[in-house]
Amino acid sequence: LDINAQTSDDYNYEEYYNLEPSVDYGPCKKHQAREFSQRFLPVFYSLTCVLSVITNVSLIIAFIWFKSLRRALPLHMVSADLMFTLTLPFWAVYADSEWVFGAPACKIVTLFYMVGLYSSNLFVGCMILQKYVDMACMLLSSAKRKRALCAFLWLLSLLATAPHLYFVEAHEFQGQKICTNHFLHKHSWRIYMRFQMIVLGFCIPLLVLVFSTVLILRTVVRTTLVKRSRTLMLVTGFTVLFFVLWFPYSLVIFLHALQELHVISECTTSLHLDLAIVGTECIAFMHVYLNPVAYVLLNKRFWRKIRGRCSTPRENLLGASESTGTESTQDNAVELKAFGMYSGSESEGSNAERQGHFLPHAS
Repeated sequence: LDINAQTSDDYNYEEYYNLEPSVDYGPCKKHQAREFSQRFLPVFYSLTCVLSVITNVSLIIAFIWFKSLRRALPLHMVSADLMFTLTLPFWAVYADSEWVFGAPACKIVTLFYMVGLYSSNLFVGCMILQKYVDMACMLLSSAKRKRALCAFLWLLSLLATAPHLYFVEAHEFQGQKICTNHFLHKHSWRIYMRFQMIVLGFCIPLLVLVFSTVLILRTVVRTTLVKRSRTLMLVTGFTVLFFVLWFPYSLVIFLHALQELHVISECTTSLHLDLAIVGTECIAFMHVYLNPVAYVLLNKRFWRKIRGRCSTPRENLLGASESTGTESTQDNAVELKAFGMYSGSESEGSNAERQGHFLPHAS
């Protein structure tokens, strides 16, 4: 990365160390964005890290408890979110002061950060698409296909991270150690990586989510099955959540790309974009703990299992009594119906024949 130019949008902590040339005013000083991020980001990253660990680890524990609820794609989504979460303490320290972890850690943390970001969004999109496949075509819903899909998504995320891993470096700038992309004179790579983030991190997952939602909506309209209606609620909730979290960030990245192309060159606008990237990135980063929460709350079957596990023995006893009472009422109704069928021939039948209402076909 040219240290006199703005850094990659993918690293919120990098935007605030640089002086960007301005056509009208010379060097564009961005100390305001730097000061704001230094106060706000460490607290936000720390809080996000704690919430992410709590929600994602809780979901993993739930998968361990309830094997019937265990699904490949949600489990991989949680793994991706935890991978992303592991990098947040490093960014918190970095935003507060400087990069103190050395050059190897700069590349390793960037690897985890980018792979976790790309794979999490891709797993969300494919998880919702899999809901439609499970509903419409069970033949395509084999465990082998799901494993192959998960492996492909991890590989795709790793390949998308390769440019970031190649260009990122730890070096000194204005007396501070920073971890940023170092493009030298390869200006086109900076623009490419911005659009890669927009396309692979937002557009493709969003298109998959919208496409899956439309297909499931068409299926639900043709049937009245409650299970399919619940599936529609799940996919709609995830689609709306994904759009709310990632659209503002992707829009600001696009505006930064226009700035790199010199479509936007005013210093004031550039400063506003730097402040905007802080806010929108923080909104996008909330996905690491909102994804597992949304998965549980929008998944009725999952929610019932957890509520049943957490209920008290007295509540379980009352639930069992109500269930037994309902079954008993139904059995009595069948018994009376059968008794009516056989009452006409009661004088002719034996005692064994009078028990006909207990035969399997009448139960």
